[in-house]
Amino acid sequence: MDVKRVIGRRRTIRFFLPFRSVEREKIQKMLEAARRASCVGNVMNVRAIVIWKDRASAELIKAITPPLGYQQMQTAPVFLLWYNETAAYQVDKWIDDLHRLADTRRIGMDAVATKAQIDRGLRPAFAASWQQAALGPLAFMDVGQAVAQATLVAYDEGLSTCCMSSPRLETVAGLLGLPPTAVPVCLQAVGYSAEQWEAGGQTVKPPFDSLFFEMEHGTPFTPDAAVDEELRREGMLTDPAPLPWRDAELAYLMRGLGLEDRIGTFPVRDGAAAQAQGDDRA
Repeated sequence: MDVKRVIGRRRTIRFFLPFRSVEREKIQKMLEAARRASCVGNVMNVRAIVIWKDRASAELIKAITPPLGYQQMQTAPVFLLWYNETAAYQVDKWIDDLHRLADTRRIGMDAVATKAQIDRGLRPAFAASWQQAALGPLAFMDVGQAVAQATLVAYDEGLSTCCMSSPRLETVAGLLGLPPTAVPVCLQAVGYSAEQWEAGGQTVKPPFDSLFFEMEHGTPFTPDAAVDEELRREGMLTDPAPLPWRDAELAYLMRGLGLEDRIGTFPVRDGAAAQAQGDDRA
C-alpha cells in the first residue's frame, strides 16, 4: 500500500479481535521496520520485548495495564514494550558504530581518513557527553521514529495498534528482566481490529498553521489548498470523526466483545472519598 494511504488509514485502535492471534512473522516485520529506522550515529538504542498475552503471567498483565486502556487490554493478543537502551551510546561502542559507517561509505569519502577524524575530533567530545546524549531528546526521538515505522508496517500487514503508557513501567522492567541501563518508553498493543478501519473517522487534529511555522515562531506555515486536495486523493486525508454510524458501531462492539461501558482499567471512585482514604487511583 502507498505510504500516504497507510498514514491516512492508520488509526489508534482500541477494540481488537481477542480470538484472532497475530502471526509471529508479522511481528518480525514490525521489528525489522524499527531496526531500519534512522538514528544518531547508527547507535541503534531502540529495543523491544514482545509479550504474548496468552503466555504472560497475571502479574505481568497487571503491571503493563495503563489507567486509560480498558478495551485494548481486554482484547489485544500481543503487546510490545519499547525502550531506550542507554548503553548503546557508550563512547567506545558509539565510536565503533561511526567507524562502521565510514567503512560502509555512509559517512566521509575515504574510510581511513574519516575514521582518523572521528578519533581525533569526536571521541573526546563523545567521551564527555555520551551519558547525557543517552537520555537526551534525540535518543527518545530515535525510539519514536522506530516505533512509528513499526506502526506503519503493522497497518500495511493488516494489523492495528495502540500506543499506551503505564505508571508501572519500572515494575514491568523488573518482571521482564530489563537491565538498569534500559528506560521503558511505551507499550504498544497489537492485533487485528474489531472496528471498521475508519474507526469512526480520522482523528481531528489542531489546525495545520497552529502547529508549523516558517522562518520564526509565530509565523504560520500556510498550507496550500491544492496540496490538501492532492493528499485527499492519495488517501492521507480522509473523512474526519465522528462518522454518523460511530455510536452504533461502539454499542455493537461493546455487546459483541462483552465489555463494560468504561475506558479506565482501574476502579475509579469519588475523588473526595478516595483522597480521604489515601487512594491515589481517583
